[in-house]
Amino acid sequence: MNRAHLKNIIILILLLVNLVLLGFLGTRLSQERAARTRTLAELTELFASEGISLTAQIPEDAPPSGQTLTRDVDGDRALAVSLLGDSLETSDEGGGIYTCASENGQALFRSSGSFEVTGLLARTDAEAVCKKFCQAFGYQDLVMDLHGGSGTGIAVQYFDGYPVANATVKFLVENGRLISVSGIHLPQTSSGTVSGGSLSAVTALTKFLEDRRAVAAVLSSVSDVYLCYELQSTAAAPMSLTPAWCVVTDTGNYYVNCSTGAVTFD
Repeated sequence: MNRAHLKNIIILILLLVNLVLLGFLGTRLSQERAARTRTLAELTELFASEGISLTAQIPEDAPPSGQTLTRDVDGDRALAVSLLGDSLETSDEGGGIYTCASENGQALFRSSGSFEVTGLLARTDAEAVCKKFCQAFGYQDLVMDLHGGSGTGIAVQYFDGYPVANATVKFLVENGRLISVSGIHLPQTSSGTVSGGSLSAVTALTKFLEDRRAVAAVLSSVSDVYLCYELQSTAAAPMSLTPAWCVVTDTGNYYVNCSTGAVTFD
């Protein structure tokens, strides 16, 4: 057998091996899809037996890692400058409290991430100022509720593309002027990651349903399920982010902790 024929035989064998492997892979993927379809159908039936309509698209995403955040005083000052101007007097009050003041007002920041800024923060076009603030400091989903130039606005802090469920900012507007901004401000960089758990959306929904039975919560539909973070604060770690699944129902949002499986209500 000459060298050319031998080479062709080897190529043919390799092609056949690849085809067999592709066949195994296709069969496995098909089996996994079929198993997931059965699981989702069973889950939908389980919810229906409880009188709950499950219309949400169930994602297959894996939860992100938990995050440990370290306070960023420079970031706090940048936030204060955006509302109070460059001419700031700053002071470390101790106990994790940092303050700034200018002729326009004053700001207070805590090590847990909470803050308040009060004063005359915008004389005109308060809504535009709120939008610019959100874009600059990592907030999204801004909702303004203004009537006759007065009212409030609220937006959600995001970290690494995920909403932080219990980290929001609130704007207070009076007669077209922004007079107060308060809430949670988180640094956008992490000082370390920790295990966030591997709870799937299907498992989270099962735990949610178990908790719903235990507390006899009243609801009739689940319209969305998505990953988010929950802000947690301890003496050792004032700002920690734990991944969770948000279960959106017709009576409010529930959060299933990806590490512990604990269910909380917003």
